[in-house]
Amino acid sequence: MANTYEGTIENVTIASVDAVLQSTKPVTANELKGTIIANSRNEILIYNSIAQPGAKWKVPTELVPFQIAYILIKLHRIALIKTGVSEKDEEKLLLGIYVDDGKDEGIYVTSETQIRRIARRYKKSLTKKELGEIMDILREEAPRMSRCEKKNLIPVNNGIFDFETKKLMPFTPDLVFLDKSRVNYNPNATNIIIHNDEDGTDWDVESWILDIMDNKKDMAELIWQVIGATVRPFVSWNRACFMYSEVGNNGKGTLCVLLRNLVGEGSHTSISLSEFSKDFMLESLIGTSAIIVDENDVGTYIDKAANLKAVITGDVVKINRKFKTAISFRYKGFMVQCLNELPRIKDKSDSWYRRQLFIPFTKSFTGKERRYIKDDYLNRREVLEYALFRVLNMNYDDFDVPQECKDVMDEYKSFNDPVRQFMEEIMPQLVWDLVPFTFLYDLYKAWYKRNIADRDTKSLKVFKKDLLNVLPEYSDWSYEDKTYKPGSKMDKPEPLIFDYKLEEFYNPNYKGNDVNKICQPMKKSSYTGIVRV
Repeated sequence: MANTYEGTIENVTIASVDAVLQSTKPVTANELKGTIIANSRNEILIYNSIAQPGAKWKVPTELVPFQIAYILIKLHRIALIKTGVSEKDEEKLLLGIYVDDGKDEGIYVTSETQIRRIARRYKKSLTKKELGEIMDILREEAPRMSRCEKKNLIPVNNGIFDFETKKLMPFTPDLVFLDKSRVNYNPNATNIIIHNDEDGTDWDVESWILDIMDNKKDMAELIWQVIGATVRPFVSWNRACFMYSEVGNNGKGTLCVLLRNLVGEGSHTSISLSEFSKDFMLESLIGTSAIIVDENDVGTYIDKAANLKAVITGDVVKINRKFKTAISFRYKGFMVQCLNELPRIKDKSDSWYRRQLFIPFTKSFTGKERRYIKDDYLNRREVLEYALFRVLNMNYDDFDVPQECKDVMDEYKSFNDPVRQFMEEIMPQLVWDLVPFTFLYDLYKAWYKRNIADRDTKSLKVFKKDLLNVLPEYSDWSYEDKTYKPGSKMDKPEPLIFDYKLEEFYNPNYKGNDVNKICQPMKKSSYTGIVRV
């Protein structure tokens, strides 16, 4: 027997839990609780039988917080989970509990409500203070584990699928997953055909995906790759899918139903593009492996894209949680955003454009809607099991991007970047071989007013930065950070001066109507600008 009351209680608890771990017979919470209390009672009665009056120990009738915490750690496999970041502050690690049956079988659930619910199995009358003490002990004593991020291991509803061997393995608490697909992997799944007696149509998921892609096989295969990406969260896709169409009834929303059903309730979230920069909007990333959004506001402008880019590339983001400690989190998952209009974003760098996979939806089903596809067919177990089987038996770690998608990407670059659009139109028209930045800036402002809006607030400094970001795409032009003497490089008339009424560049010594003479300004001794190679 231990020399202290607490030591005695601790020894009894450890011995009782060890007995459960060594036994093959299942034990309920009430049975274990009763055993620990009875054994503690016996040990204390033995002590009390020889103790001096006034030194006797209280006979326990309930479990105390440290006993419940020990049971939770040993029998319910609670762990502090690292999510791909080096976190010295243990308050910022996720506290998770392994689930060995039910809908969450095989994953660690990070809901503290779930932990408190299980704790109450061992003492229903736990106070708020006692629950807080249990949570504190768990954070101090629970083992540290790292989230499994092996790209070939995919948690599905009935086990862990190895993408390399194409074999299904049983769940194990040694592999930490925070979510899973809620569809069973069925090695015998087939592409079933569903007949509709009311309209006489036959439907299957393969033909349907080909149909929404307007019978373009390369586009349909890309859709299958996107579907696969949503259930393979540990592959570094480094891209988000932007399904785009300016007309309705094009299949985007229905496809999102398939994606959500395949990933499963609880394993996906919806964060629109504009919400990534808002506080407390990222908490739902924890415990999900897919972001699926079938509606973004028209006219969306993204001023701050740091969180959005970090989530796409799997870099660390700070997640502020309501009434909880903020954590550093590395998101592992895939994002699908539906767009009815191309979004504008302040970031115009190549690193941003590389993160986007635009998929145009060009077919319209207006007048030919079949709501039962969304409401019925895409909820059927056989359809979902085949879709999962199909994508898990493909072999790819990157997307095969058709030219049609690349064309939309080029369109988006111009749409998102007025300076790029300006250069596409103006660069082929330039006559001078040395074009000063001051001239280009005034020309841009006049072009912008004519083609886009009344006024662009972009400063000369920002304009120059945006222009030089695009300039490498024009191999016949170059820039060096120095001044140039114009020499003969600006001798020819520059018609754009007259076309855009840039009066500050008119020839001050000529008052006639000859456009060529109007467009020959007085030259300065030197300029900074771009030079024709």
